[in-house]
Amino acid sequence: MRLSVEWIKEYVPIDDDAEAIADKLTMAGLEVEEKAESSLGAVLDIKVTPNRGDCLSVIGVARELSAAYKVGLKSVPSSVVSGVDKPRFSVEIGAAELCSRYAGRLVSNVKIGPSPQWMQDRLAAAGMRPINNVVDITNYVMLETGQPLHAFDFNMLNGEGIIVRTAVAGELLTTLDGVERTLSHEMLVIADVRRPIALAGVMGGADTEVGDSTTTLLLESAAFHPLVVRRAAKSLDMRTEASYRFERGVDPNGVQLALDRACSLFAELGVGEVDWAGVDNIAELPIERAILLRTDRVCQMLGFHVPADVIIETLHSLGITATEKHIDQTLFHIPSWRPDLVREIDLVEEVGRVLGYEHIPESLPRGYSTQGGDSKWGLFAERLREVLTGAGIQEIVGHSLIAESKFEDTKTVENRTAIRSALSAELSGLRRSLLPGLVDVLERNARRGSAPLHFFEIGHVFHKYTLESGVEYRETTSVAGVLAGPSCSLAWRKEDRSMAADYFVMKGIVETVLASAKVTEAQFAISDDSRFHPGRSANIVVDGKVIGIVGELHPTLVSDLTVRDRILAFELDFDFLLHLQSQPKRFVPLSQYQSVVRDIAPRVPIEMEFGKIIEAASGIE
Repeated sequence: MRLSVEWIKEYVPIDDDAEAIADKLTMAGLEVEEKAESSLGAVLDIKVTPNRGDCLSVIGVARELSAAYKVGLKSVPSSVVSGVDKPRFSVEIGAAELCSRYAGRLVSNVKIGPSPQWMQDRLAAAGMRPINNVVDITNYVMLETGQPLHAFDFNMLNGEGIIVRTAVAGELLTTLDGVERTLSHEMLVIADVRRPIALAGVMGGADTEVGDSTTTLLLESAAFHPLVVRRAAKSLDMRTEASYRFERGVDPNGVQLALDRACSLFAELGVGEVDWAGVDNIAELPIERAILLRTDRVCQMLGFHVPADVIIETLHSLGITATEKHIDQTLFHIPSWRPDLVREIDLVEEVGRVLGYEHIPESLPRGYSTQGGDSKWGLFAERLREVLTGAGIQEIVGHSLIAESKFEDTKTVENRTAIRSALSAELSGLRRSLLPGLVDVLERNARRGSAPLHFFEIGHVFHKYTLESGVEYRETTSVAGVLAGPSCSLAWRKEDRSMAADYFVMKGIVETVLASAKVTEAQFAISDDSRFHPGRSANIVVDGKVIGIVGELHPTLVSDLTVRDRILAFELDFDFLLHLQSQPKRFVPLSQYQSVVRDIAPRVPIEMEFGKIIEAASGIE
């Protein structure tokens, strides 16, 4: 939004130059992106955030400056003459939920011509092309107050009534740009008794356009729902100054003010005779809102002491007035032009930005660690990273959204969480295992001739469970890794294929990870996971709970990959291992007996599990 400094100073008496004013606005949250020159002097290009529709006007920017400079704000001038006669037209609001207020007045004996030079200069400085006195006045008032206006040629209306309604599907409207547009039932239109004459909040119709032959015009000022204007503008690919403001919300209580201002200019500039007996149809006005603000909360959030009277004075400069004052808290009335203020923290932010963020004391963060280092999760993850990188494995960060994969647990495919509006098949669901992403990285590196192929990841996985009470979603953390090929670089082994990693290499890495997690009594039991080789894989059991798996991926699953070596993989429940870290430490005294080493050679059936043998041997006294 471009505004001349000269126009802004008309409402807030300050002596600073454009550079200082731009700095004040930027520090207050209205970023000035560019400063240019015009026939009126300096022009500021101000970036307004979507939640501050009240600042899309001269008066809105001036209000911010009056608070920053602690000077008074002048009101918008207007001279209203009470109308004694009944209005010559009617307004019917048929969609009250989409149009909360609609006001209008007639202007007779209109003389179309150029607008005054001072008005043309201000419009040009704002980037708007002067057209004629009627259009220029409506644009001028929109820039001044933030309230869009529209003028209809009253003699071109069928009947003497305005109807605000939703469009009939397939209804046609030729807009002011000469394009015939097909409307949908979701759009809001301004209509007469026969046809739509404007697309509400976006653009007027060509049939009722004000031209040289216009003698009587109907001036409109209304408040439309932001969403209906945005949908219509986006659907028809139309972006106008009016829609830009309606989409961000206009103040229903400012509808009549803007209409009064425009009619005053029509009268003062001799454009026509205003029929002050207008229509102001109010379907719904904003609910009066109040927010309770605690003084100690302001001090706590800003980091420095702010007295209660300073808080009240600061917010009052923005039009936020105190209605009930107590020792430690104050109830503030929120003006209708600030719909973005809904919580206590919003008022705290207003106090902070008006007083100046430079008043917030600077201090170095406490502690010695970087982000996450001060949490148990971060410290434990860092410990596992050191172990795995020490084993020569490289860390990756995979995507949480993946396609359906054969490297996920096929027995629980119904527990996959699908994305309703996925951008592509490759991003169609949340991962339930880290292995699909790791195998994909391994394969892509293998196709490019990279070696060695050793990768691990610590990341979140997502599960869906169907319970009697309904569907439940859980997010957990896993640590997983994959190996393929030699366990050291080609420079050392040359072409010796006997050094390729096998099950025992990966099992040794897992045992090192478990040892670093203070797990000393893990068992390796037979696994029936179809993703793994049935004779070269094992479930990892701790305290009777399966916390992971280690082994060689099933040959049929990896047969179509570029990798020709065995692919070894593991995946562990990170959360369970982290939970073990919080368990109380148990002291185990040294044995008072001298150790005895025995070399035994038992004869056992070939189908007996190795873990059973270890368990039996450990129980020998």
